[in-house]
Amino acid sequence: MLLGRRDVTVKYRQTVLGSFWIFSGPLVSAGLFSFVFGQVAQLPTGGVPYFAFSYAGLLAWNLFSNALSGMSTSLNSNAGLITKIYFPRLVVPLSTLASTFINTGISLVIMLILLVAYGIGFSLQLLLLPFWLLLALVLAIGIGLVLTAFAVSYRDVNYITTVFTSLLLYLSPVAYSLDAVPANLRTAYLFNPLTTIVEGCRWSLLGGAANLPAWAIVYTVVVTFASVTVGLAIFARRESSFADVI
Repeated sequence: MLLGRRDVTVKYRQTVLGSFWIFSGPLVSAGLFSFVFGQVAQLPTGGVPYFAFSYAGLLAWNLFSNALSGMSTSLNSNAGLITKIYFPRLVVPLSTLASTFINTGISLVIMLILLVAYGIGFSLQLLLLPFWLLLALVLAIGIGLVLTAFAVSYRDVNYITTVFTSLLLYLSPVAYSLDAVPANLRTAYLFNPLTTIVEGCRWSLLGGAANLPAWAIVYTVVVTFASVTVGLAIFARRESSFADVI
């Protein structure tokens, strides 16, 4: 709890606008996507205003990317603490999720306001939103545990994570829909679990017909929980060496 509170405090310390940055990033990104993909490229959104469409995709994406980036650098960022006292090292990466929860909560409130402002309204599908957000969080935790465990010994991992996350943003249907992907590539896209998570989150928020095959949902659930199982195993195996090599 204390580590989580410190993470939130440090992140916005000495900033003029403080917590304004929590929701300004997604708003700017949604605006940029609306111009590039909505106005210039004119990609399909199923009749939904592009700003709301892109913001709905960013909700799940930002939860995943914020959790992943925070966890992947957590051990190196707390090197002094790790070398001085012993405690379960798993506490460190998990403590970074506090700021992610705050960011997601504020973004969700803004999304609900957009649903009202654009006249989209709410549907029963909204009840499944926690399921998609949970998948995004668990997937980030699984990958994040692997990355932070190896980043202790190999600092290159932090740079690779940044590049990987940037590429994954455009290889996932965040700024565009799965329907905009050529038909011959959609199956390959669905092997990226974030495709199902982002599309599912957008479907829960915006309504409409579901376009996700059942196999893709089952696959995503299996991959997501397998990732956290593998992540925990790798983290536990390398945990004893953290204090010696960090």
